Parts: sequence; structure tokens; C-alpha cells
Amino acid sequence: MSARDTRRMSASPHDDRAPLLGRTVDAPRERGDLPLWRHVLENKMTWALYNIVISSGSVSLLLYTLPYRVHRLWVFGAAIYVFALILFLVTLLTHVVRFLVRPSMLRDSIVHPTEGQHVSTLPLALGVLLLNGATYGEKMGGHNVHAMKTFYWIFVWLAIIFSVASPLTLFSHMSTSMRHNGRGRGMASTNNHNSSGAHNPDTPSSTGLSFLPILPLSLAGPAAAVVLAHMKTTGQHNAALSIMAFGVALQGAGIILSIGHQTHLLGQLHKYGFGPANSRLSLFLASVPSALTSLAATSLAEQALRHFPTQPDHDGAATDIVGGLALYYFGITMGLVFWGVSTWWFVIAAAGLLGEVKEAVGGRTGDGSGWHQVIFAHAALFVASNELLRVFAWPKGLTIVNELLGVATVLVWAIVILVGATRIGSGGYRD
Repeated sequence: MSARDTRRMSASPHDDRAPLLGRTVDAPRERGDLPLWRHVLENKMTWALYNIVISSGSVSLLLYTLPYRVHRLWVFGAAIYVFALILFLVTLLTHVVRFLVRPSMLRDSIVHPTEGQHVSTLPLALGVLLLNGATYGEKMGGHNVHAMKTFYWIFVWLAIIFSVASPLTLFSHMSTSMRHNGRGRGMASTNNHNSSGAHNPDTPSSTGLSFLPILPLSLAGPAAAVVLAHMKTTGQHNAALSIMAFGVALQGAGIILSIGHQTHLLGQLHKYGFGPANSRLSLFLASVPSALTSLAATSLAEQALRHFPTQPDHDGAATDIVGGLALYYFGITMGLVFWGVSTWWFVIAAAGLLGEVKEAVGGRTGDGSGWHQVIFAHAALFVASNELLRVFAWPKGLTIVNELLGVATVLVWAIVILVGATRIGSGGYRD
């Protein structure tokens, strides 16, 4: 037996040189004595890669909906969409290879304290690409309604499965670990600081990563709306009703669960304050469910008015409030409500990030997925704001402000992508 094999056998499951490292958010994944290809496959090609697809797809949607976009700007947006689509397929294929090479890696990655939080980014990325495909389909040679409906139902079931299975697996693993460790809550709570007064890694931090497993549910409403927008209003009443019903049901589940997470996060902020730079980046995720729900409520309201129009009474006159009209007013109202909630969380996250902006920009903030989450939050709030601005006939001052937010988001995305590409080119993946 070689010395390398002996070291691997003697290493504990939490050895800093073993694959799938990180008992805390800040724990690095060191190569140790692993071959380079296996180090990259196991420690670099993680579920978090889908965050790049999500942020890129979101920027693509943003470019298409800019109020003051220049002529043929959609071509640039379409190029980003194609990039995101290719990256999604490459990442998916890589993960298939990753789990075939080492089957136990699938479960290990799901229960991993940091990588496990990103498992649900797979259906979330698929949902973002679905929105892009429906949006750019007409510009890029037409669209197929049957294909869109098929991908919508695939996304719906993946969202349900991942949003339930991912946290359930983490809950089961944590309860098992606590029983094996034999430590109660009292002991853990008394050891949050060591003798020198330094903060213990086990101390709860104010992070928004817990929102990731429920975000696919929060994208069901916008996905349903974009499919309904491409469906005919005649002869497809039952199909439209089922798509809208599932979209509303999953969207409702997502926002209710997110309110619970927001309440917990708010308590953590009151008790512990803002965390380090990397956790401040993830705080932006707290604004995403409300932004997507605002977008869903507004866009589904318009589709309800389109697919379920006002029905005439016996005298031939249209009744005042019936069918889609009632849903329209209700949807616009809910869109405004959740837009306000999203904006509040967005401002809190932005203010918190300003306190550590130097560390966040120049320091070590993980694998870069935090910045892609910031971009996704920016894009989600922009698209939700844009939808409401369109309903209210584009008030000029607010439209200009939203335009500036959109342009800034695109610039930040370009910088993050450039920095990531530079790091890969300089051999940063070897670390």
C-alpha cells in the first residue's frame, strides 16, 4: 500500500485535505494530496456553479426588459442566454461524471454544510433558462408552445422534489450528527466564544443561504406567466387553468416559507448583527422571494385578465368584477405589497454590504457564488419593478432610477465574470 493510500485511510471524514471540506462557511477546500483532476472534479465542480447560470440568465432577461434599451440590444442579451444555456449543459454533464466517478459524492454533496445549500440551484437555473427561452424564442427563430409547456411541467416537478428533498436531507443529517456528537444545545450555546474572546465558527451567523432551497418554488409563478403569455386564449382554457393553478400554489408555498426564513433571519440580525463579508453577500437572497412573488402576482394578473376575461350577463352587458378582472386587481395589489417587502430587504442587504465593501471586493469571499447571488437579487428586483412600472404607464422618474439599477447590475455581472475568468486563466482552480 502506498503512502498516499495510507494517509487517505487514516484521514478522518473532516480532514482538511479530504474531498468535500468545510464544516463552516469559511472553511477552504484544499487540494492536499489529491490528483489535480480529482481535486477539480470533487472540490471545484460543485452545485454552486449553477449560480453563474442563474446570474447570467437573469442579466439576459434584464437586458431584454430595459425601458430605454438601444436598438438590437436583445442580440447581446441573447448571446448571454446562449452562454448560460451552454454553461448549464456543461455543468450538468460534469456533475453526471462527478457522481459516476464517485457515487457516494452525491449524498456527501447534499449533506455538506455549505455545498448542500446550493443543491436547489439546479431547478432554479432551469427555471431561469425557461424564462429566457420563452422571451428570446421569438427573436431567435420562433417558439414552440408545446415545448414550453413540457419544460414548465419538468421545472414544476423538479422544484417540488428539490425544495422538499434538499432541506429534508439536511435536517435528517444534522439530527443524526447531533446524536452522534452527544452534545446538547446548552453546551453548544455556552461555547460560542473561546477563552480569548474570539468568535467561534459554531456561532450562528446572519446568512441568507437558507433561502436557496425554496427559491425554485418562488420562480413557479413567473414561469407560469411566461408560458401563459404564449398560449392562445381560445381552446386551451383547461390547460391555462392548470398552469396558473400550479404556478400560484407553488408561488404561495415559496412566499409563505420565505416569510418564515425572513423572520428567523431578522431575529439573527437583531441578536448577532451582520456577519462577515461572505455572509453579507448572501443577505441579498432574502429579497429574492418577495421580488419574484411581486413579479408573479403582476404578470399572472395580466394573464388572468387575458385568459379569463369578463363574462357578459344575461342582458349582454359586462359585469363589473368577475373572473379575471378580480384576479387582476388582486394581483396588482399583491405585486405592490411584495415589491415593498423586497425593496426593504434589498436596502438592508446593500447597507450591510457597504460596511464590509472593501473585504467583499478585495478579500476572500469564497468561490464567488456570493456575488452571483447579489446579481440575481438585483435582476429580480429590477424585473419586478419593471413589470409594475409598465402597468402604471412608465412614470418617468421611477423608470430612470430602475434603468440605472439595471445598467449597474449588468456592469457588476461583467466584472464578476471577468474576474472569474481571469482567476481560472491564472490557475486559481489549483488552490
